[in-house]
Amino acid sequence: MAVESRTRVRYKETDQMGIAHHSNYIVWFEIGRTDLCRATGFSYREIEERGRLLVVVEVGCRYRAPFRYDDEVVIRTWVDAAGSRSMRFGYELCDVEGSVRATGFSVHFWVDKETRKPVTADGEVMKAFARFIP
Repeated sequence: MAVESRTRVRYKETDQMGIAHHSNYIVWFEIGRTDLCRATGFSYREIEERGRLLVVVEVGCRYRAPFRYDDEVVIRTWVDAAGSRSMRFGYELCDVEGSVRATGFSVHFWVDKETRKPVTADGEVMKAFARFIP
């Protein structure tokens, strides 16, 4: 099950040719991931307030076709896998016609907000994520 988000390529996100810089794709992944958290019923802020952080330990992106200034970016986000201490999210960045322009993933570990040490996921939060986990 995927969550869909939308944004537009802003002028400041482009180079002199009007093409979106590759670093923005990772930011768009974050938009999707944040919206997916919200769709579970727990915003990322609420997860942090419960004493857990979901830190990025790996990210990858395959660029297929560029986005240009003012293009609408459709962000599709889902959970690829989840364990007691980690989660892997998958992403597709599409244009409004549905053509996939980039795909990617990010891997995250659960850590304690205060100690920054690895911990197991909050059971109530993972229960809310269950419908998004394959």
